[in-house]
Amino acid sequence: MIKLIKIEFLKLFSGRKTPYLLYGLFALLVLLLVSFLRIFASESSFGNVFKSTSDTFSIFAVMVGVVLTLVSFNQEIQQKTIKTLLVTPIKRSEILFSKLLVSLSVSFSILIILACTSFLATSLLFGFFTEGAYSSSGENIQAFSAGLVQMLTAFFTTIFYSCLILCLFLITNSLSFTLIGILLAKGLGELISRSLLAHHNAFLYYSPLGMLNILNPLTSTQAISGYLLQLVLVLIYSTIIFILSCKLFDNKEF
Repeated sequence: MIKLIKIEFLKLFSGRKTPYLLYGLFALLVLLLVSFLRIFASESSFGNVFKSTSDTFSIFAVMVGVVLTLVSFNQEIQQKTIKTLLVTPIKRSEILFSKLLVSLSVSFSILIILACTSFLATSLLFGFFTEGAYSSSGENIQAFSAGLVQMLTAFFTTIFYSCLILCLFLITNSLSFTLIGILLAKGLGELISRSLLAHHNAFLYYSPLGMLNILNPLTSTQAISGYLLQLVLVLIYSTIIFILSCKLFDNKEF
């Protein structure tokens, strides 16, 4: 399994500039946003700026890893090189898990870069926990905490979206349809969030649909206990979806 994971990392990173460019691009975008806020919203607080950058870029970081892995996976299928791997004694579930693990690693690393870059840039340009003109010390800390919770949520959301998108790819056999499905899923998640804000619907909260866009308990009416339960459900639903993906992969002819 470890050797298989190393091979998947080599496929993604060896001789390719795209992953490294994306790392640099995310860091640059964070710096540009913080610099923009420093010029045009100079009276913002440290916490509010950190939360803004977290909210803006976390969802994109969630998608990057699985999309890069899917592009590589799709190339293997189109070029028939996947057959070389399938004739080995390695189980198909292990092959699929290695691809999922690599996609999660890429997304997680981008989220870490996002958090570190945002924290350092905000500290340098706005001052570490310096209060804004319209925010008290308590509000500053709360906003910063909300940003950290958003990052934590993004880590769990990454697992769910990655499993869901991988399963969708195996069902549709099309990278294009899968990418469209990603956008539709994200849009559906936004609609569900608005519905949850307007109506406390327990079914939507704890169904797989509710995992598409988990509400931040520090900036919404979502209870901490409900939020933690959703994180646990993310892992459960992700496991179920991955098992389904393994069944689809086992029965697929290449």
